[in-house]
Amino acid sequence: MSEVTYIPPLAQKKRIVKASYRLQWQRRDDPFWLPALLYVYLAAALIYLLVRTSLVNWHIWYGPLLYAAEVYGLFTTVLFLIVAQKIYLPIHRPSQSRQPVDILIPTYSEPLSVLEPVVIGALKIRGVRSVLVLDDGNRAAVKAMARRLKVQYHPRTTNKHAKAGNLNNGLQYTDAEFVVLLDADHIPLPNFIERTLGYFDDPTVAVVQSPQTFYNTSSFLFRSRHGQRAGWSEQMMFYDCIQPAKNRWNAAFFVGTSAMLRRTALNSVNGFATGTATEDIHTSLRLHAKGWQSVFLPEVLAYGLEAESLKEFYKQRKRWAAGSLGLLFRSSDSPLRARGLTFMQRLNYLSATLAHLQGVQKLSFFIVPIAAMLYGVAPLQGVNLGEYSIGFAAYLALSLGCTWAYSRGTYHPLYNEAYSLANMMAHFGGIKGVIKVQKKFAVSRKTATRKERTWLTIILWTLATLGLIGIARDSWLYVAEHKHYAIILYTLVFMVINLGILLSFLLYLRAYERKQLVSDGYAELKPLDKYRTIIGTLHGLLPGKASPTSE
Repeated sequence: MSEVTYIPPLAQKKRIVKASYRLQWQRRDDPFWLPALLYVYLAAALIYLLVRTSLVNWHIWYGPLLYAAEVYGLFTTVLFLIVAQKIYLPIHRPSQSRQPVDILIPTYSEPLSVLEPVVIGALKIRGVRSVLVLDDGNRAAVKAMARRLKVQYHPRTTNKHAKAGNLNNGLQYTDAEFVVLLDADHIPLPNFIERTLGYFDDPTVAVVQSPQTFYNTSSFLFRSRHGQRAGWSEQMMFYDCIQPAKNRWNAAFFVGTSAMLRRTALNSVNGFATGTATEDIHTSLRLHAKGWQSVFLPEVLAYGLEAESLKEFYKQRKRWAAGSLGLLFRSSDSPLRARGLTFMQRLNYLSATLAHLQGVQKLSFFIVPIAAMLYGVAPLQGVNLGEYSIGFAAYLALSLGCTWAYSRGTYHPLYNEAYSLANMMAHFGGIKGVIKVQKKFAVSRKTATRKERTWLTIILWTLATLGLIGIARDSWLYVAEHKHYAIILYTLVFMVINLGILLSFLLYLRAYERKQLVSDGYAELKPLDKYRTIIGTLHGLLPGKASPTSE
């Protein structure tokens, strides 16, 4: 780490508060040449955009479609590179505060086997005053558990505004200035408060967010890398690169769990936002617009459950997409027009919400080569396809290389692209958030089996079959020396690449679903033992060593 400290100046213009402490930051060390890559890419992207605009074949329907997909990719890549130029991490500060800290655990349908270890973990956090279980399911078993563990139990008779409404209802039962929010499947470490509370000595800090980390690393959303069983995960790039990079711009956002928030800040925005299905990013945007500061702390402080099936993955990602796109295009708090945001905060939120249109782009890239093969008409005009392909390949290599470099190695060219294809139907499902603001969402089930019947599998395998048929037909035409030789070769290359990426996901998913479900060793344990085992195993505690979970 560089020893240079940093205080985001844009954040301080709006909240001038006299205080003896201000947040301090360390810049993560990067190669000296890394910042220059942005300008290299900008120059190349501008040239490519000018050339590409002149080559659009407006006479065939997929010509403009492919052009729009490429422009979207160029724009979102530029946004990512701007956001991720430099990474600043907060310098830890032991807390000087003596104010109480309460913990909120919203729940709806999670089974006791999942919920109870979370409550036990919350009780074991050093410095906690009260634990509040907020039950939107109004379940007798949860009430009995709360009584047995001597924590507060607050049910609701209505599910209005879903999770945000549940949290706002819970705030009525605590006067704590600081609250820790834990999802009902996220088991916290005992040092949660010790590692987060000190940053609030800066009176401008509204939220300190830690990464979402998962203990069921056998999920299909994890892949091995460099010989490690869970060396790569679907959310790795976001939590290891994008969120820390947002610290520089005071734009790191609350993700709904594993965070501490200041009550005064929440009160200033009328509590958790209820206008969309993604109350977390929506609440963050309102806090930033009010001039509050956020901190992303890249330190694991809780372990949760990742989706175990494609069906649950789709349900969760669809909600994220619907909420984010609804916030962008339908909400009065849209980053396109919300007052109070700095220019760079606006770009950060634009990047985060626009990302949920990626599914449309990926599907466009997949179907255009097939359509060009069927029609025998290229999506470009006025250019030799062979010469253009060389220039495109160079631009694509630069884009992928810059993305990998700025992601600090968390971007995996095959894995990230494969899961983007798998996620495209969730993004399509989320587009209705643009048509109508989605305020309701289905809670992810924490006991889903690996293999559940879902139309998603049929759609993805249908796309793969279409790709295979296209390759077979193109190959036959190529051998027969068809008159559209350049188009054949052009579409064949892209269809092979697209099919290879999609099959890398589908075959892995099929093997995952067919594999006999091997328990991680947690499900059969009693709640207290489950808590100790998960925390002890995943937090690197060695057998025989003193455990932080000890009474």
